[in-house]
Parts: sequence; C-alpha cells; structure tokens
Amino acid sequence: MALKDLQSVQVEPGDEDVTTRLWMSFGWELKNKQRVKTQDAQKYTGQSSDHSTSYYETTKGVDFFELTFERDPERKNYSELKSLEGQYYGVKDPDCPIAPVRFGLIWGVLTAVGLFFFPVSIAIIIWRCVRYSKKKKIWDEEYAVYKKELDGANKKRQELLNKAQSLV
Repeated sequence: MALKDLQSVQVEPGDEDVTTRLWMSFGWELKNKQRVKTQDAQKYTGQSSDHSTSYYETTKGVDFFELTFERDPERKNYSELKSLEGQYYGVKDPDCPIAPVRFGLIWGVLTAVGLFFFPVSIAIIIWRCVRYSKKKKIWDEEYAVYKKELDGANKKRQELLNKAQSLV
C-alpha cells in the first residue's frame, strides 16, 4: 500500500464548499475541515513617563478554514487527474490594462491654479479632454483584448475541470 498524497489549504469562511468541490474534481477527498478563529488581542507595551497614558499593541485575530485533502496514487486515472490539475493551475490570467484618468491630482492642481489665469485653464481642460479620449480609445481596445484572453483562460480552466470531473 502506497502512501497517500496529503495537502492542506486555508480558505476564507464561505469559500470552503467551492474549494472542496474544486479539489474533489481532481480526485482529492476531504479528510478534515477545521475552523481557526481567534479574537483580536491587546498587549501592554508601557506607559508614558508621567504615567498618564498607557500604550497597547493590538494583534489582529484570524478567521479561516483549514481543509485537509487526501488522494490515493493507486486510484484509477491518478496520473491524468494530476496532470489536469497542474494544467488547471497553470492557466495564466492576462494582465489587465490600467484605465486612463481624465484629471489626476497634478492636473487638478494646475487647473485650479490656472483658474486665476482663465485662458490657461481652458487650454488645459481642452488638452486633457482630447488626450483622454485618445487614451480611452487605446484602453478600450486593450481591454477588449484582455477580456477575450480572460474568457479564453476561463474557458480552458472549465474544459480541464470538466475533463477531470468526468474521470472521478
């Protein structure tokens, strides 16, 4: 009898069922589900020299589920499930383009200062609007490509997931 593969994963509360279904699609069995939840804690760190103020350090509590999964290497389709799992997690999401900003902080300050010099202010506003429309058009094209690539990546993941689920 061979040793079984064991993996543990930490997930946010509410995500444990989705995570369990995903892992089970690749032949894993849920062996343990444990909630880890701690309260915020305060630790006394000292007082001011005149003893009028006390200082505390607050440590934030944690709240997550730890799921432990097991998979038998001797199970039917083990190598194919393991390969599909690696491919599933290997699908990369494309980089999302950064949306242009019509007026940033610097341009807002310059425009406000330009209000004192009315013609300059109007010129800045017109220039930024024209420049923004050009950048927005470029961004829209890049975003359309990004969405198409993201949809392709998600479709690839779903195909791999469906194939793995058919083997389980």
